[in-house]
Amino acid sequence: MRSSTALALFAIALGSDAQAQMEVRHCSAPFAKMLSDKAFGAYAVKGPAHGSSPAPPDVRTGDAHLFRTVIRRTAKAGPDFAGHYTIIPIGCGSATTCIAIADAQTGKISFPPELKSATSLMVETDEMDVDRINYRRNSRLLIVIDYVNENPKSAGASYFLWRSGKLSLVRFTPAYRLCSLPASTQF
Repeated sequence: MRSSTALALFAIALGSDAQAQMEVRHCSAPFAKMLSDKAFGAYAVKGPAHGSSPAPPDVRTGDAHLFRTVIRRTAKAGPDFAGHYTIIPIGCGSATTCIAIADAQTGKISFPPELKSATSLMVETDEMDVDRINYRRNSRLLIVIDYVNENPKSAGASYFLWRSGKLSLVRFTPAYRLCSLPASTQF
Protein backbone atom coordinates (compact mmCIF):
# COMPACT_ATOMS: atom_id res chain seq x y z
CA MET A 1 0.00 0.00 0.00
CA ARG A 2 1.32 3.43 -0.84
CA SER A 3 2.30 5.63 2.13
CA SER A 4 -0.06 8.46 1.16
CA THR A 5 -2.94 5.98 0.84
CA ALA A 6 -2.04 4.41 4.18
CA LEU A 7 -2.14 7.84 5.81
CA ALA A 8 -5.62 8.54 4.49
CA LEU A 9 -6.95 5.13 5.54
CA PHE A 10 -5.38 5.44 8.99
CA ALA A 11 -6.94 8.85 9.52
CA ILE A 12 -10.36 7.64 8.39
CA ALA A 13 -10.13 4.62 10.68
CA LEU A 14 -9.37 6.80 13.69
CA GLY A 15 -12.02 9.39 12.91
CA SER A 16 -11.94 13.11 12.25
CA ASP A 17 -10.75 14.09 15.76
CA ALA A 18 -7.63 11.97 15.39
CA GLN A 19 -7.06 13.36 11.91
CA ALA A 20 -7.12 16.92 13.27
CA GLN A 21 -4.60 15.97 15.99
CA MET A 22 -2.26 13.98 13.71
CA GLU A 23 0.64 16.03 12.40
CA VAL A 24 1.41 15.15 8.79
CA ARG A 25 5.08 15.70 8.01
CA HIS A 26 6.26 16.59 4.54
CA CYS A 27 9.11 14.41 3.24
CA SER A 28 11.15 15.86 0.39
CA ALA A 29 13.50 12.88 0.04
CA PRO A 30 14.88 12.18 -3.46
CA PHE A 31 12.68 9.10 -3.81
CA ALA A 32 12.94 8.94 -7.62
CA LYS A 33 16.73 8.63 -7.37
CA MET A 34 16.67 6.34 -4.32
CA LEU A 35 14.27 3.92 -6.01
CA SER A 36 15.67 4.15 -9.56
CA ASP A 37 16.63 1.21 -11.75
CA LYS A 38 20.25 2.36 -11.37
CA ALA A 39 20.10 1.91 -7.57
CA PHE A 40 18.70 -1.62 -7.93
CA GLY A 41 21.04 -2.41 -10.85
CA ALA A 42 24.05 -2.06 -8.57
CA TYR A 43 22.91 -5.35 -6.98
CA ALA A 44 21.89 -7.20 -10.13
CA VAL A 45 21.17 -10.92 -10.01
CA LYS A 46 23.85 -12.93 -11.79
CA GLY A 47 22.64 -15.61 -14.16
CA PRO A 48 19.29 -16.16 -15.86
CA ALA A 49 16.05 -15.44 -14.06
CA HIS A 50 13.66 -18.27 -13.22
CA GLY A 51 11.68 -18.97 -16.38
CA SER A 52 9.33 -21.90 -15.75
CA SER A 53 6.23 -22.15 -13.60
CA PRO A 54 6.92 -21.53 -9.91
CA ALA A 55 7.09 -24.51 -7.56
CA PRO A 56 4.05 -24.82 -5.29
CA PRO A 57 4.81 -23.08 -1.99
CA ASP A 58 5.36 -25.34 1.01
CA VAL A 59 2.65 -24.16 3.40
CA ARG A 60 2.35 -27.28 5.57
CA THR A 61 3.70 -25.85 8.83
CA GLY A 62 4.23 -22.76 10.98
CA ASP A 63 3.47 -19.24 9.78
CA ALA A 64 3.39 -20.48 6.18
CA HIS A 65 0.38 -22.64 7.09
CA LEU A 66 -1.27 -19.77 8.94
CA PHE A 67 -0.98 -17.49 5.88
CA ARG A 68 -1.35 -20.24 3.23
CA THR A 69 -4.07 -18.57 1.17
CA VAL A 70 -2.22 -15.31 0.53
CA ILE A 71 1.08 -17.18 0.08
CA ARG A 72 -0.38 -19.53 -2.55
CA ARG A 73 -2.15 -16.72 -4.38
CA THR A 74 0.90 -14.43 -4.49
CA ALA A 75 3.49 -17.14 -5.21
CA LYS A 76 1.42 -18.36 -8.17
CA ALA A 77 2.20 -15.09 -9.99
CA GLY A 78 5.87 -16.09 -10.11
CA PRO A 79 9.14 -14.45 -9.11
CA ASP A 80 9.41 -10.69 -8.65
CA PHE A 81 12.59 -10.45 -6.55
CA ALA A 82 16.24 -11.54 -6.81
CA GLY A 83 15.77 -13.77 -9.86
CA HIS A 84 13.63 -16.62 -8.55
CA TYR A 85 11.95 -15.31 -5.39
CA THR A 86 8.55 -13.79 -4.73
CA ILE A 87 7.92 -11.14 -2.08
CA ILE A 88 4.65 -11.88 -0.31
CA PRO A 89 3.18 -8.91 1.57
CA ILE A 90 0.75 -10.04 4.27
CA GLY A 91 -1.60 -7.58 5.96
CA CYS A 92 -0.99 -7.82 9.70
CA GLY A 93 -2.35 -4.52 11.03
CA SER A 94 -4.01 -1.35 9.82
CA ALA A 95 -0.74 0.24 8.69
CA THR A 96 1.57 -2.78 8.90
CA THR A 97 2.66 -5.35 6.34
CA CYS A 98 4.34 -8.63 7.31
CA ILE A 99 6.77 -10.18 4.85
CA ALA A 100 7.26 -13.70 3.51
CA ILE A 101 9.60 -14.69 0.67
CA ALA A 102 8.86 -17.70 -1.56
CA ASP A 103 11.54 -19.50 -3.56
CA ALA A 104 9.98 -20.23 -6.98
CA GLN A 105 12.47 -23.07 -7.60
CA THR A 106 11.96 -25.03 -4.37
CA GLY A 107 8.68 -23.76 -2.88
CA LYS A 108 10.44 -22.92 0.40
CA ILE A 109 8.84 -20.06 2.34
CA SER A 110 10.99 -17.74 4.47
CA PHE A 111 9.91 -15.23 7.08
CA PRO A 112 13.11 -13.20 7.45
CA PRO A 113 13.62 -12.06 11.06
CA GLU A 114 15.50 -9.00 9.79
CA LEU A 115 12.25 -7.82 8.17
CA LYS A 116 9.26 -9.33 9.95
CA SER A 117 7.13 -6.27 9.21
CA ALA A 118 7.02 -2.75 7.80
CA THR A 119 4.80 -0.10 9.38
CA SER A 120 3.83 3.11 7.59
CA LEU A 121 5.75 6.32 8.35
CA MET A 122 2.68 8.47 7.62
CA VAL A 123 4.42 11.24 5.70
CA GLU A 124 3.35 13.33 2.73
CA THR A 125 5.51 12.63 -0.34
CA ASP A 126 3.91 15.10 -2.78
CA GLU A 127 3.46 13.77 -6.31
CA MET A 128 5.64 10.70 -5.75
CA ASP A 129 3.78 7.54 -4.74
CA VAL A 130 6.26 5.64 -2.61
CA ASP A 131 5.77 1.95 -1.90
CA ARG A 132 6.51 0.74 1.60
CA ILE A 133 8.58 -2.19 0.26
CA ASN A 134 10.58 -1.67 -2.97
CA TYR A 135 12.31 -4.39 -5.00
CA ARG A 136 12.94 -5.67 -8.54
CA ARG A 137 12.98 -9.13 -10.10
CA ASN A 138 16.52 -8.65 -11.40
CA SER A 139 18.03 -7.27 -8.16
CA ARG A 140 18.98 -8.57 -4.70
CA LEU A 141 18.29 -5.13 -3.16
CA LEU A 142 15.12 -4.53 -1.13
CA ILE A 143 14.44 -1.00 0.18
CA VAL A 144 11.94 -0.38 2.97
CA ILE A 145 10.65 3.18 3.48
CA ASP A 146 8.99 2.74 6.87
CA TYR A 147 9.48 1.42 10.39
CA VAL A 148 11.05 -2.05 10.39
CA ASN A 149 9.76 -4.68 12.82
CA GLU A 150 7.56 -2.08 14.56
CA ASN A 151 10.63 -0.38 16.04
CA PRO A 152 10.24 3.45 16.04
CA LYS A 153 14.05 3.81 16.02
CA SER A 154 14.05 2.12 12.61
CA ALA A 155 11.87 4.81 10.97
CA GLY A 156 13.47 5.73 7.66
CA ALA A 157 14.98 4.00 4.64
CA SER A 158 16.41 0.54 5.30
CA TYR A 159 18.43 -1.11 2.54
CA PHE A 160 18.59 -4.91 2.66
CA LEU A 161 20.52 -7.35 0.47
CA TRP A 162 19.31 -10.88 -0.14
CA ARG A 163 22.29 -13.24 0.17
CA SER A 164 22.30 -16.99 0.72
CA GLY A 165 18.63 -17.04 1.70
CA LYS A 166 18.90 -14.19 4.23
CA LEU A 167 18.32 -10.46 4.29
CA SER A 168 21.20 -8.33 5.57
CA LEU A 169 20.80 -4.67 6.48
CA VAL A 170 23.50 -2.84 4.53
CA ARG A 171 22.42 0.78 4.95
CA PHE A 172 20.00 2.83 7.01
CA THR A 173 18.98 6.48 6.70
CA PRO A 174 16.87 7.80 9.62
CA ALA A 175 13.54 9.37 8.63
CA TYR A 176 14.45 12.81 9.96
CA ARG A 177 17.56 12.89 7.73
CA LEU A 178 15.74 11.31 4.80
CA CYS A 179 13.02 13.96 5.01
CA SER A 180 15.36 16.90 5.88
CA LEU A 181 13.72 17.49 9.25
CA PRO A 182 15.24 18.33 12.65
CA ALA A 183 16.83 15.38 14.46
CA SER A 184 14.31 15.85 17.28
CA THR A 185 11.38 15.00 14.96
CA GLN A 186 9.35 12.05 16.24
CA PHE A 187 7.74 9.59 13.83
